[in-house]
Amino acid sequence: MKTKKKIFIFLILIVLAIGGYYWLSSPKAPEQQHAVRMENRDIREEIYIPGNVYPVKEIELKSQLSGVLDKIFVKIGDVVQEGAAVASISLVPSTLELERLENNVKMAQINFDAAKLSYQRSKKLFEAQTISKANMEAVEKEYNSAKEQLLSAQKQMAIQKTGKITGKSETSNIVKSSIAGTVIDLPLQEGASVIERNTLNSGITVAILAKMGQFVFRTQLAEQYLEHIHLGDSITLAFNAYKDLKSKAKITKISSKGTLENGIMKYTLEAEFPVHAQMPVIRSGYSATAEIVLDSKRNVPSIEEKYITYKNDSTYVWVKNGQNIEKKYIELGISDGKYTEITNGLTANDKVVQNDSAQ
Repeated sequence: MKTKKKIFIFLILIVLAIGGYYWLSSPKAPEQQHAVRMENRDIREEIYIPGNVYPVKEIELKSQLSGVLDKIFVKIGDVVQEGAAVASISLVPSTLELERLENNVKMAQINFDAAKLSYQRSKKLFEAQTISKANMEAVEKEYNSAKEQLLSAQKQMAIQKTGKITGKSETSNIVKSSIAGTVIDLPLQEGASVIERNTLNSGITVAILAKMGQFVFRTQLAEQYLEHIHLGDSITLAFNAYKDLKSKAKITKISSKGTLENGIMKYTLEAEFPVHAQMPVIRSGYSATAEIVLDSKRNVPSIEEKYITYKNDSTYVWVKNGQNIEKKYIELGISDGKYTEITNGLTANDKVVQNDSAQ
């Protein structure tokens, strides 16, 4: 009895094994392949270029005298008018220079005293009609010349000692704003040394002012895009400092001379945009990204980029024809990165399957 039971169990195991083998080795039903057809869409070919924004008009204020920065009258962010005092300079003359100027004052004083005495004497003689009018005019000329030389020597001494010019002239140790604008930077602190601006030296910047109502976006653009971009074109700027802030800018400059960077020729592009009171604060140097439309087409046949295969110089798609899948070479137009225009090679009824479905 036990032997029959063992044989029965053995036969069941054999049947199960054979059934499992045939089930595993039998061909599976082919998975349903997802097919798409071309659809008409609006496509915009865009690029995104990083850059920075700066005020259109930005100037550096420099002193006409060398010395020490004595006092700063403004703060960063202050709006100043043209001619407003920004800082004062305290002069630190050298001993040799002071000695030379003091000697000039003494010599000028001696000459003036002598000329004054001669003038007073000649005036009495002229009133007594002892000397001619021509002689009197010559003495008066020498007197006035000596007087001006003394005043000049005294003014030079005053400049070196106090930074001020006596008389009707404006104070020369005061750095004044040359434009109406906003103070955007104060590079020096009070007590710092200042070098004057002259024909041999550009001088040290005391303050930087800018007109904050108009800004310019600057970036470097690769030469391959220049054929699509023209002066006056509008671009959209997105600012990294503000998540939701965008602004329209108009291209005002495309440089004619490029610079080579990593084997790519790049050209400077500038685009200006206004800053309104409703906008948040835009600071000089803020980074921004420009969205530039290179080309756009409306209602053109297209498919998703993932269905297109690129190989060497050819582009093709896999098309389902009944139970068969065949390769079709196509020609492309513009692309927005997701959808690509099909200009030739496909019909509206062609069913396109994804690349990996046809392997």
